Amino acid sequence: MGWCPECGKRYEAAVAACPRCRVVLSEARPADSDAPVVVHRVPDAAAGALLGGLLEHHGIRAVLRSAMLPGYGTVRRDWGTSAWGEILVPREEAEEARELIADYLAALESGGAVTDEDVEDAAPGEP
Repeated sequence: MGWCPECGKRYEAAVAACPRCRVVLSEARPADSDAPVVVHRVPDAAAGALLGGLLEHHGIRAVLRSAMLPGYGTVRRDWGTSAWGEILVPREEAEEARELIADYLAALESGGAVTDEDVEDAAPGEP
């Protein structure tokens, strides 16, 4: 059995790398407090930068991780995922980050321009 050092998921012995995080598994279970968690998958770099900036604006340390391969000729995409990339944050800030992203996306869906007040004033689950 192997453990993913990033997401902490356990896999059977036949699996060598985490299909979600794309890292080699380790034999030791990772410490829960240090591993960043994925809070949102993004369709492109612009959406990732926008949402990452939103989180940074609210004081949440965000990392945008691309699903692009490091470079193998002209192949630049990891076709194992439908998202361009994902946003990771420290575990202790994950719930707040998910709420901020959900509020922002709900404000976008309601139409019109989205302002900081739309995100800051909306109650969780309220557009």
